[in-house]
Parts: sequence; C-alpha cells; structure tokens
Amino acid sequence: MKRKTVALMTALTLVFSISACGDKTASQAEIPDTTSARETVATTEEAEETEEESMPEETEEDIAKREMEKLQSALGGMPYYGDTANCKMTAEQATAFAQLIADGLAGDFSFRGGYDEDIISDIISWNEPFHINQVDAYINEYETNRSNVIVGDFSGEGIPYLYIFSSTEPSSFEVYGWNNNKTALVCSEEKYLRGNSSLSKQNDGTIKVVKEYFNTEVQCGDEYWWAAALWKEYDFTEGSLKQIYERALAKPAPLDSSGMFYIVENGEQTGEVAEEEYEAYIEKETHQHTLSDTCFYDMNPCTLEEMVNYLNAYASVMSDGQSVPVEIRKVDIVRHDGTGITTKGEVSQEKVNSLEILRQYMTGKMGIGGVNDGDSIMYANELGEQWEGSKNFYFALTDINNDGNQELKVSYKDADRSWNITNLFLGLSDEDSLYSIDGVNLSDGTYLCTGGSVFAVADLYVYDGTTFSLISELKESEAFNGDGYAEGYKYTLTESGATREISEEEFHSIWNDWENKHTDFSADIHLDIENIENTFQVKIDVQNSGEWLVTNAE
Repeated sequence: MKRKTVALMTALTLVFSISACGDKTASQAEIPDTTSARETVATTEEAEETEEESMPEETEEDIAKREMEKLQSALGGMPYYGDTANCKMTAEQATAFAQLIADGLAGDFSFRGGYDEDIISDIISWNEPFHINQVDAYINEYETNRSNVIVGDFSGEGIPYLYIFSSTEPSSFEVYGWNNNKTALVCSEEKYLRGNSSLSKQNDGTIKVVKEYFNTEVQCGDEYWWAAALWKEYDFTEGSLKQIYERALAKPAPLDSSGMFYIVENGEQTGEVAEEEYEAYIEKETHQHTLSDTCFYDMNPCTLEEMVNYLNAYASVMSDGQSVPVEIRKVDIVRHDGTGITTKGEVSQEKVNSLEILRQYMTGKMGIGGVNDGDSIMYANELGEQWEGSKNFYFALTDINNDGNQELKVSYKDADRSWNITNLFLGLSDEDSLYSIDGVNLSDGTYLCTGGSVFAVADLYVYDGTTFSLISELKESEAFNGDGYAEGYKYTLTESGATREISEEEFHSIWNDWENKHTDFSADIHLDIENIENTFQVKIDVQNSGEWLVTNAE
C-alpha cells in the first residue's frame, strides 16, 4: 500500500476515535462513511498505479533529443560555423569568450599581453579604427579594426574557436582557442607588403590558416632557394595551431634562365612549373562546398556587442541559468576637435589644452619664436624626429597670478644656460600666449620680453588674469635721412600708448634697469614623454604617429 494511502486511513481512524469519546448523538451524526472513504482511497490508488504503468520510461534517444534541443536553443541566432550537433562548447568557455570580447571593447588587452607598439601604436578599442605602422622591412601603413566576429569549429573536434576580424582588411584578424580550460591567442595576423594570411576552408569542413609570402627564401634539402611564392599551412588542433604543410615555387641560387619554377614541398623538390604558368598556379583552387552546413565563406558575422549577448544566452541555457552574464563596459572615447589628442576616460579640457601644446612642440609643429630674425627653435625636425637641440627644452605648470589656475610654460635654454626664452600659454590658442619671456618682476607683476627682430626690442607686459597687456616698449631702429638713407639709430620709449624719442644712454639705462628687476622665469622640467606623464598624471599610449591617446594614470 502506498504511503499516502496509509496516511489517509490513519487520519480516518483518528477522526472516528475522537468522535467516539464525545457526545454520542453528535458523534453518530458526524461519523464519516468509512465504506465510501475506503472505496475512494482504493479508486485513487488504482488510478495512480494505472497512471504510473501508462507513463513510458525515457529512453537514451529521448535524452539525446532533449539535449540536442537544449543545444540548438542555446546557439540561437549566433553566427556559428560547423556542425552544430557536434558543438561541445561549455557554459564556462562561452562566458570566457564573452569576457574576452568585452575586454577588447573596453580597450583592456591584458588577455593577449597587449599589442606591439611598433606595429599598432594607436589602438583604443577593437571597435575603433587603428593603424598598422610596419609589418616587414617596408613601411606598410593601413587602417583596420576588429569589429566582426564568428564562433567556429575549425578543427572538427567540436570545441569552437573565436574568430575576430577586420571589416576593412581580410588579412587582419585574430583567432582565440580554448586550451587547458582557458582562452588562448592562437594567431594574430596582418597584411604584409610581401605576403598575407587567410583562413582557408577544406573540403572536409575544417579550416586552415594559410600564410602566403612572396619574394622570400625556402629551404630545399640542405640549401636555401629563392622563392617567388611560399605557402605555409597550419591546422587548428586542441586550441592551438600546428604547421602541417609548406609549399613553394622556387629557384636555386644563382637564378637560372631555364624558364621553370620548381615546386618545393616540405623541403623537398617535387615538380616544376613553367614561368608562363606561374600566375595560374598561385591562384587559389575553387572551393567546392558539399557539406550540409553553411559554407565558411558564406558566413555572416555579427558585431562584437551582439556576440557577447549570444554567448551570455548560450552560457545561461547550458548552465540552467546559473551563469553570470558578462557586462559590456563602454569606452569613453573623446576626440578633441582641432587637436591631435584623443582621451579615454575623464581628462579635463585644461589638461588637454596643455598636452596639445606640448604635443605640437614634440612633433615639430610649434617652436620657440622671437629670436634670430623670427626663426623658431624647434623640438623636432620636419619628419617629427627629435634633433640635438631638443635636450634643451623644458616645461612647467605655474599659477602666475594666484587665481588657482595653472598656466603652461615652455622654455628653451642654450647648452651653458647663458640665456633662455620662455613661451607662456594661457590656453590652447596662440592668441592667449606670450612669447619670448626673459624674466618676471613679482613685485609689480610685469613680464620682460626681448628679441623678435634684428633690432633691440624690450617690452613690459602685465597680466590681468585674462590677457596680457603691453605697458612699455623700448625700441632701437634705424634712422633715415631725407634721401632715404640710413644714418645711425634712433631710440624710442612707448608708455601708455604715447611714444617719445630718447637718447642712446637713456635707452641702455632703462634696458639695464628692466633686466636687473626681472628674474628668471624659465621652466625646469625636461620636455619628454615620461616627465609629461608624471606631471599631468596621464598615460600617453601613442607616441610615434604624431597623435596622442591619453588615458588616466593607474
């Protein structure tokens, strides 16, 4: 007898016993129909037994079907290459791939050990365009990104790879695998001037990495031959790559004039091709797709954000809702118009203005002016390379009028520090700047400026907290007679808008007085990237392209 049937009979007995101990008339009126109850229990028990007997046991085929339906539901609309029925991606792998993409969107590339700054110097986020600077012996600059993505079973093992590639350059891509229960960078490729890389689909459905090189060398036996074209093929296996084949069209050195190329496979000569058939030979064979799943070349990728959502959904289904979804962290990228500064994160505009001025010095777009007949002393030459004099450039931040705002100054000092010139900037515009400052008199708040022409000029400026105002000008100029010929020099002093001629003695007396009252105003921090980063508490990630990516310091 079933447990719930026994319980019911016990309850009925208890009710009957309690009723028998009370008022007999009342109890007799309330005595349940035990015969009817027993019949009801028996009927219920028979129905339950019949129901159990009629419910078929779940077969292995039913379980497999249910699991397959769960897998197909988990994959959903994810762009997935390969036999979905063979997919062995775990919830853990899906979450790890989603986190990797989210980090790439946020500009955190620690998962791949960062990027080589000699090749990629301005990468902010996978979704933002960046430049490839140099990938072989020649400069090969082009713009690329990492905005497309698919998941694919490239090895046929059922454990998929993450293929993240450019929307502008087919040979620019990265592939991540799953090895020892963690993500691993399998390959990272860019287009070469003398070669390129691609993923190639095989007739069995697997994918290979094919690297093509032109005008290079290949080993044939114990010798190295000149190769007009060289192909290296790599298999995806166990979350990594393994080279399995090498083929080349080559000639031994010295080059012969036989009109033939020799086929070299895995270091051995296996055939020959006439020179006139060279182009036809290196063309890729036409792929014949015979499988039931979508051809690799017909796959439509999704965006990085979409793939994070697909992988989160997959992990949720495969973990029965136990996985924690990966969140996408948006990168706060600001390109400041009119400057070469791009900031990632919170960077004040005042800081951006000062950084832009320093950037212009270091890239040769701005110099110290006002000396030697208007010539500028530049930090860099026209190619943006530092020159010998750059070691004499200095900078500093200073609050010149105690208003709580720091102004930027840049100084040039000659080797023995016998003279120096300072440019003072109140903002990004040169209109808010004062050039060729030799000294400052803190007691009256005046600034002494000299130079600017072949003739002696000395000016005194005051700063009212917004702009500089000229209050006195001392000038030496040529004097001309009535025939237009120069006859010596004349000296003038301009004060409060009025100009008067003075003697040479008074000129030198005033000039000496000004020089004695105005002390050194030059900066003392050497102008270089490390000191800029320390002073402004930023990280300048791009140094070589002329554009700066500025982030907050850790």
